[in-house]
Amino acid sequence: MKTKVLFSLIAIALISFACGNDGGGDDQPDPCATPVVITVTNTINATAGQSDGSFTVTATGGSGGFEFSIDGGALQSSGTFTDLAAGTYTVTATGTSGCSNTLQVTVGENSALQVSFASDVLPILEMRCATAGCHVAGGNAPFAINGFSDAQPRAARFKARVAGRTMPPASATALTNQQIDIIVAWVDNGAQDN
Repeated sequence: MKTKVLFSLIAIALISFACGNDGGGDDQPDPCATPVVITVTNTINATAGQSDGSFTVTATGGSGGFEFSIDGGALQSSGTFTDLAAGTYTVTATGTSGCSNTLQVTVGENSALQVSFASDVLPILEMRCATAGCHVAGGNAPFAINGFSDAQPRAARFKARVAGRTMPPASATALTNQQIDIIVAWVDNGAQDN
């Protein structure tokens, strides 16, 4: 009788052990058995000193249904990240069942636009700003633009006004994006007399 009870207890223990250690019938597949793989599909470098870079990532594996974040920020359904300065970002892709992975993505930096005051900036100022009724002697503006000595002390204001599209005034022909970029680059590069 003691032997029968002992064998019965051993049998129950073995069955319990087997069922509790992946030997039972209630096993669920591991949703993270297939690792999450993150792929960068598009990277655009930032302009020197600007936050205009971007990248796009996709993810596969895990349980699907991915959300993405960079540097531990808020999750988003899109894998596209914009308005980024040059630098390295940690991207996390998290699936619906919590499976995740990270990847380092680097946004490079394009060289700053090199401009000359004499050959690039001054012609724009003379053609678009130092015109009748504006920045000429006797014009409506508070000062005339006759060269570098007039422009350099006001460089930061020029940048703010052209970037805000308030210079030249609405009644005049607007600057092109390229002309705005040239003036902004000149100011960002130190407003030099070159």
